[in-house]
Amino acid sequence: MRIRNVVQLHTVNRMQFFGWPLVFMTLSLALVLVIGGLVLGVGGPDAREGMHNGMQWNGAIFAVLGPLIGFGFTAMGQYFPLALGLGLTRREFAAGTSLVFVGYAAFFAIVFTIGKAIESATGGFGLGIRFFDTYYTGVGAWWQTAIQSFLVILAVMLVGAAITTAFHRWGQSFLWVFWITLAVIVVAVAGGLLLSEAFRELVGQLGQLPWIAWMGVVAGFGAIGAAVWLTLVRRAQAR
Repeated sequence: MRIRNVVQLHTVNRMQFFGWPLVFMTLSLALVLVIGGLVLGVGGPDAREGMHNGMQWNGAIFAVLGPLIGFGFTAMGQYFPLALGLGLTRREFAAGTSLVFVGYAAFFAIVFTIGKAIESATGGFGLGIRFFDTYYTGVGAWWQTAIQSFLVILAVMLVGAAITTAFHRWGQSFLWVFWITLAVIVVAVAGGLLLSEAFRELVGQLGQLPWIAWMGVVAGFGAIGAAVWLTLVRRAQAR
Protein backbone atom coordinates (compact mmCIF):
# COMPACT_ATOMS: atom_id res chain seq x y z
CA MET A 1 0.00 0.00 0.00
CA ARG A 2 1.18 3.50 -0.83
CA ILE A 3 0.59 4.88 2.64
CA ARG A 4 3.80 6.89 2.51
CA ASN A 5 2.49 8.79 -0.52
CA VAL A 6 -0.63 9.78 1.42
CA VAL A 7 1.47 10.98 4.37
CA GLN A 8 3.64 13.02 2.01
CA LEU A 9 0.52 14.49 0.40
CA HIS A 10 -0.67 15.79 3.75
CA THR A 11 2.71 17.02 4.95
CA VAL A 12 4.34 18.37 1.78
CA ASN A 13 3.55 21.94 2.87
CA ARG A 14 5.51 22.03 6.13
CA MET A 15 4.48 25.59 6.93
CA GLN A 16 0.79 24.82 6.64
CA PHE A 17 1.07 21.52 8.46
CA PHE A 18 3.36 22.50 11.37
CA GLY A 19 4.46 26.09 10.93
CA TRP A 20 1.29 28.14 11.04
CA PRO A 21 -0.21 26.43 14.13
CA LEU A 22 3.07 27.06 15.97
CA VAL A 23 3.13 30.68 14.76
CA PHE A 24 -0.45 31.20 15.96
CA MET A 25 0.47 29.61 19.29
CA THR A 26 3.46 31.92 19.73
CA LEU A 27 1.47 35.04 18.90
CA SER A 28 -1.40 34.04 21.17
CA LEU A 29 1.00 33.25 24.02
CA ALA A 30 2.72 36.60 23.53
CA LEU A 31 -0.63 38.38 23.82
CA VAL A 32 -1.48 36.52 27.04
CA LEU A 33 1.94 37.40 28.45
CA VAL A 34 1.35 41.07 27.68
CA ILE A 35 -2.02 40.92 29.42
CA GLY A 36 -0.43 39.18 32.41
CA GLY A 37 2.26 41.84 32.62
CA LEU A 38 -0.32 44.64 32.53
CA VAL A 39 -2.47 43.01 35.21
CA LEU A 40 0.52 42.41 37.46
CA GLY A 41 1.81 45.93 36.95
CA VAL A 42 -1.52 47.59 37.71
CA GLY A 43 -3.11 45.26 40.25
CA GLY A 44 -0.16 43.72 42.02
CA PRO A 45 0.06 40.26 43.64
CA ASP A 46 -3.64 40.09 44.56
CA ALA A 47 -4.70 40.66 40.97
CA ARG A 48 -2.11 38.12 39.87
CA GLU A 49 -3.68 35.42 42.03
CA GLY A 50 -7.18 36.18 40.79
CA MET A 51 -6.02 36.17 37.19
CA HIS A 52 -4.23 32.86 37.67
CA ASN A 53 -7.39 31.20 38.97
CA GLY A 54 -9.66 32.79 36.38
CA MET A 55 -7.45 31.77 33.50
CA GLN A 56 -8.29 28.10 34.02
CA TRP A 57 -10.93 28.81 31.35
CA ASN A 58 -8.60 30.87 29.17
CA GLY A 59 -9.52 30.18 25.54
CA ALA A 60 -6.32 31.53 24.00
CA ILE A 61 -5.18 27.96 23.36
CA PHE A 62 -7.86 27.74 20.66
CA ALA A 63 -5.58 29.85 18.49
CA VAL A 64 -3.74 26.54 18.14
CA LEU A 65 -6.62 24.11 18.58
CA GLY A 66 -8.65 25.86 15.88
CA PRO A 67 -6.29 25.01 12.98
CA LEU A 68 -5.77 21.52 14.42
CA ILE A 69 -9.52 20.94 14.60
CA GLY A 70 -9.95 22.17 11.04
CA PHE A 71 -7.43 19.67 9.70
CA GLY A 72 -10.04 16.92 9.86
CA PHE A 73 -12.24 18.89 7.46
CA THR A 74 -9.45 19.83 5.06
CA ALA A 75 -8.12 16.28 4.95
CA MET A 76 -11.33 15.13 3.28
CA GLY A 77 -12.37 18.39 1.65
CA GLN A 78 -9.07 19.13 -0.12
CA TYR A 79 -6.80 16.10 -0.06
CA PHE A 80 -9.32 13.31 -0.66
CA PRO A 81 -10.24 14.44 -4.20
CA LEU A 82 -6.58 15.12 -4.96
CA ALA A 83 -5.53 11.68 -3.72
CA LEU A 84 -8.10 9.92 -5.89
CA GLY A 85 -7.01 12.04 -8.85
CA LEU A 86 -3.42 10.89 -8.31
CA GLY A 87 -4.50 7.25 -8.47
CA LEU A 88 -4.40 6.43 -4.75
CA THR A 89 -7.08 4.06 -3.53
CA ARG A 90 -9.63 4.90 -0.84
CA ARG A 91 -8.13 2.30 1.47
CA GLU A 92 -4.65 3.77 1.04
CA PHE A 93 -5.97 7.27 1.67
CA ALA A 94 -7.85 6.20 4.81
CA ALA A 95 -4.83 4.32 6.20
CA GLY A 96 -2.37 7.12 5.47
CA THR A 97 -4.69 9.84 6.77
CA SER A 98 -5.32 7.89 9.98
CA LEU A 99 -1.56 7.72 10.51
CA VAL A 100 -1.27 11.46 9.92
CA PHE A 101 -4.11 12.17 12.37
CA VAL A 102 -2.41 10.11 15.09
CA GLY A 103 0.99 11.70 14.45
CA TYR A 104 -0.47 15.21 14.36
CA ALA A 105 -2.32 14.71 17.63
CA ALA A 106 0.76 13.18 19.28
CA PHE A 107 3.07 15.99 18.12
CA PHE A 108 0.91 18.80 19.48
CA ALA A 109 0.08 16.87 22.64
CA ILE A 110 3.83 16.80 23.30
CA VAL A 111 4.07 20.53 22.53
CA PHE A 112 1.23 21.31 24.95
CA THR A 113 2.69 19.06 27.65
CA ILE A 114 6.14 20.65 27.43
CA GLY A 115 4.54 24.09 27.42
CA LYS A 116 2.54 23.25 30.52
CA ALA A 117 5.61 21.89 32.31
CA ILE A 118 7.49 25.14 31.65
CA GLU A 119 4.46 27.23 32.58
CA SER A 120 3.96 25.39 35.88
CA ALA A 121 7.65 25.43 36.79
CA THR A 122 7.94 29.19 36.24
CA GLY A 123 4.70 30.19 37.95
CA GLY A 124 2.93 31.11 34.74
CA PHE A 125 6.12 32.45 33.09
CA GLY A 126 6.65 34.62 36.13
CA LEU A 127 3.36 36.43 35.60
CA GLY A 128 0.78 33.96 36.91
CA ILE A 129 -0.85 33.49 33.52
CA ARG A 130 -2.35 30.27 32.16
CA PHE A 131 -2.03 29.34 28.52
CA PHE A 132 -1.36 25.61 28.45
CA ASP A 133 -2.66 24.78 31.92
CA THR A 134 -6.40 25.12 31.21
CA TYR A 135 -9.47 22.92 31.37
CA TYR A 136 -9.36 22.45 27.59
CA THR A 137 -5.98 20.74 27.72
CA GLY A 138 -6.05 19.44 31.29
CA VAL A 139 -5.32 21.06 34.65
CA GLY A 140 -4.06 17.89 36.30
CA ALA A 141 -0.65 16.24 36.11
CA TRP A 142 1.50 16.52 33.00
CA TRP A 143 0.51 13.06 31.82
CA GLN A 144 -3.16 14.04 32.00
CA THR A 145 -2.45 17.00 29.74
CA ALA A 146 -0.65 14.69 27.31
CA ILE A 147 -3.55 12.22 27.20
CA GLN A 148 -6.30 14.84 27.13
CA SER A 149 -4.68 16.94 24.41
CA PHE A 150 -4.04 13.86 22.27
CA LEU A 151 -7.60 12.54 22.63
CA VAL A 152 -9.28 15.91 22.06
CA ILE A 153 -7.27 16.73 18.92
CA LEU A 154 -7.61 13.23 17.48
CA ALA A 155 -11.34 12.96 18.26
CA VAL A 156 -12.22 16.29 16.69
CA MET A 157 -10.18 15.56 13.57
CA LEU A 158 -11.96 12.23 13.17
CA VAL A 159 -15.38 13.81 13.67
CA GLY A 160 -14.50 16.56 11.20
CA ALA A 161 -13.40 13.98 8.66
CA ALA A 162 -16.65 12.05 9.20
CA ILE A 163 -18.79 15.16 8.65
CA THR A 164 -16.93 16.11 5.47
CA THR A 165 -17.13 12.54 4.17
CA ALA A 166 -20.87 12.49 4.80
CA PHE A 167 -21.12 15.64 2.69
CA HIS A 168 -19.18 13.91 -0.08
CA ARG A 169 -21.56 10.97 0.19
CA TRP A 170 -24.92 12.79 0.34
CA GLY A 171 -24.19 16.33 -0.77
CA GLN A 172 -26.11 19.44 0.21
CA SER A 173 -29.00 17.50 1.72
CA PHE A 174 -26.70 16.20 4.47
CA LEU A 175 -25.65 19.74 5.41
CA TRP A 176 -29.27 20.81 5.79
CA VAL A 177 -30.05 17.84 8.02
CA PHE A 178 -26.84 18.28 10.02
CA TRP A 179 -27.26 21.99 10.73
CA ILE A 180 -30.97 21.71 11.50
CA THR A 181 -30.31 18.82 13.90
CA LEU A 182 -27.47 20.72 15.57
CA ALA A 183 -29.66 23.83 15.94
CA VAL A 184 -32.47 21.79 17.51
CA ILE A 185 -30.05 20.25 20.00
CA VAL A 186 -28.58 23.64 20.94
CA VAL A 187 -32.03 25.20 21.40
CA ALA A 188 -33.23 22.21 23.44
CA VAL A 189 -30.21 22.35 25.75
CA ALA A 190 -30.48 26.13 26.16
CA GLY A 191 -34.19 25.83 26.86
CA GLY A 192 -33.59 23.09 29.40
CA LEU A 193 -30.99 25.22 31.20
CA LEU A 194 -33.34 28.20 31.33
CA LEU A 195 -36.60 26.45 32.20
CA SER A 196 -35.79 23.29 34.11
CA GLU A 197 -34.15 23.16 37.52
CA ALA A 198 -33.78 19.38 37.25
CA PHE A 199 -31.98 19.74 33.93
CA ARG A 200 -29.61 22.32 35.40
CA GLU A 201 -28.84 19.95 38.27
CA LEU A 202 -28.18 17.16 35.78
CA VAL A 203 -25.76 19.35 33.82
CA GLY A 204 -24.08 20.31 37.09
CA GLN A 205 -23.63 16.65 37.98
CA LEU A 206 -22.14 15.96 34.56
CA GLY A 207 -19.66 18.75 35.18
CA GLN A 208 -18.53 16.97 38.34
CA LEU A 209 -17.69 13.69 36.61
CA PRO A 210 -14.10 12.52 37.20
CA TRP A 211 -11.42 13.24 34.62
CA ILE A 212 -11.22 9.63 33.46
CA ALA A 213 -14.95 9.59 32.70
CA TRP A 214 -14.65 12.67 30.49
CA MET A 215 -11.71 11.10 28.68
CA GLY A 216 -13.96 8.12 28.02
CA VAL A 217 -16.58 10.45 26.53
CA VAL A 218 -13.98 12.13 24.29
CA ALA A 219 -12.59 8.76 23.20
CA GLY A 220 -16.14 7.59 22.49
CA PHE A 221 -16.80 10.55 20.22
CA GLY A 222 -13.54 9.85 18.44
CA ALA A 223 -14.40 6.19 17.99
CA ILE A 224 -17.83 7.06 16.54
CA GLY A 225 -16.25 9.60 14.20
CA ALA A 226 -13.66 7.06 13.07
CA ALA A 227 -16.30 4.38 12.45
CA VAL A 228 -18.49 6.73 10.42
CA TRP A 229 -15.56 8.10 8.45
CA LEU A 230 -14.03 4.73 7.59
CA THR A 231 -17.44 3.38 6.59
CA LEU A 232 -18.45 6.29 4.37
CA VAL A 233 -15.08 6.89 2.73
CA ARG A 234 -15.53 3.66 0.75
CA ARG A 235 -18.40 5.16 -1.24
CA ALA A 236 -17.99 8.91 -0.88
CA GLN A 237 -17.76 10.88 -4.09
CA ALA A 238 -14.89 13.33 -4.58
CA ARG A 239 -16.37 16.84 -4.86
